[in-house]
Amino acid sequence: MGPWKLIKLTEARQMAIEAQKSLPLKTEAVSLREALGRIAAADIASAEDNPPFDRSMVDGYAVRSIDVETASIDQPVDLKWVGEVRMGQLSEIKIHEKQAVRIPTGGMVPIGSDAVVMQEDARSVGDRRIQVVRPVMRCENIIARGDDAVAGAVIVNAGCQIGVPDLGVLASNGTVRILVAKKPAVTVITTGDEVVSPDLMPSPGQVRDVNSFTLSALAETTGCEVVKAHRVPDSLEQLISALNQALPASDLILISGGSSVGDRDYTLAAVKALSGARVLFHGVALKPGKPTLFAMVDDTAVFGIPGNTVAAMTVFQEIVAPALAARQRKKNSEGRFVIQARLGACIRPDPVRDEIFRVVLEQSRNEVVAWPLPAKSGLITVMTRAQGKIYTKAGQPELQSGKLVDVQVLVDRVDGTWQGVAK
Repeated sequence: MGPWKLIKLTEARQMAIEAQKSLPLKTEAVSLREALGRIAAADIASAEDNPPFDRSMVDGYAVRSIDVETASIDQPVDLKWVGEVRMGQLSEIKIHEKQAVRIPTGGMVPIGSDAVVMQEDARSVGDRRIQVVRPVMRCENIIARGDDAVAGAVIVNAGCQIGVPDLGVLASNGTVRILVAKKPAVTVITTGDEVVSPDLMPSPGQVRDVNSFTLSALAETTGCEVVKAHRVPDSLEQLISALNQALPASDLILISGGSSVGDRDYTLAAVKALSGARVLFHGVALKPGKPTLFAMVDDTAVFGIPGNTVAAMTVFQEIVAPALAARQRKKNSEGRFVIQARLGACIRPDPVRDEIFRVVLEQSRNEVVAWPLPAKSGLITVMTRAQGKIYTKAGQPELQSGKLVDVQVLVDRVDGTWQGVAK
């Protein structure tokens, strides 16, 4: 287990979340066109009734429902056609007994009318008269004033991630500036003498820098702005210097590599050397992801995460992402979709750490089969092939082939996962 006092994944996640929730929320106002994907910093209320008038849902005729309650194909009801509603204009027509007004979809329902007959349920018989062949109920084919939202009603809740439908609601209510959580500024630092730029041919023993790209992208998918991503060799002095340079401009710093206990693992020492640093934990009973470190330096969160790409991405998704959501006060951030599937092959949980197994899913007859992918943490393609995750507890008995298990389905291809079931 090494020199760490390992804490459970749930405990580590909650400590990181609580540390971010205790910080003041940074906010900014953005335009409607800039709001997609941002987190609302406060409830947004409708400034007016929406729609602001009763309007028709169909092309047809505005009528009084009582006048056509007996209408049928065999016994149509005759009505007098007394006018027409124009789109975008105030309707000053008033309907009386046995009268009808032509109205387009979205048109303002005239005074006296309480329903709209669809165009196909009415026919012209000349001399400005129509026949209705189907009855309509009161309010049928009408959107009433305030049906979408009444003035003062909350239309977007604080903590909501603003999506396309929300933009439509906000635009329809005349909201053009929105108070949102400011994007956390993130610095990504990758460490190691062996790490070289992806555009170089590695010498024997060297590896291309993967984590600065994957971690930066993961940070951006959680609503952050990456202000700097750079590489630092295995040097305590250079790592301390990089951290001190990053602190003033960063809400969160990710240090990839160097958080274990090797002779050249300097992350813990470098973080402890920072003025005001508080190490909250170092070591999580998670496979992959054991050497994870979390500290606060004033209001800046600092995570030391494994250099192994699969482990780094796992720690980000399981601990860092929920913490970033909490920092932005995002509600319902997990969005976990869990199904039951039958194991296609046995899996053996770790005896001392919670373990996450990635699987591909296959539809077989009337059930889904989960096939475990290789559990070697260095295989990056496991992340691109995975369609689901199985969570196991430390010391849990072996899960036999054919057993029904819960699988968290991965539904966002942007962050390295995929939605769907192989046929």
